[in-house]
Amino acid sequence: MHAQRADRAGNVQLWGLSGVQKEAVLAAKRSLVTVEEIVDELTPKADQVMLPTWAITAVAEVPHGAHPSYALGYYDRDNRAYADWDAISRDRDTFTKWLDETVFGGRK
Repeated sequence: MHAQRADRAGNVQLWGLSGVQKEAVLAAKRSLVTVEEIVDELTPKADQVMLPTWAITAVAEVPHGAHPSYALGYYDRDNRAYADWDAISRDRDTFTKWLDETVFGGRK
């Protein structure tokens, strides 16, 4: 799952529409949480969800990790990326080129 913040102890804080992310992590045997940032101390936010370190296997700092979706308080949804996806996903060559440019950064 992706969240906004984690502290150095591995506690995770997210806010906004969280769906069933909390329940999925708590039900999982292992969990990897990517976050926008790792901070020294988590400050309370309205309507936050906290996941304790004992429920998290690993945390990785991945700025912009929710893209093209959004991370409330960090960046908005990239509607253009969603609109472009229809054409990208319909053609294998276009999809492969998109993977090379966007995911692999031109590396093979």
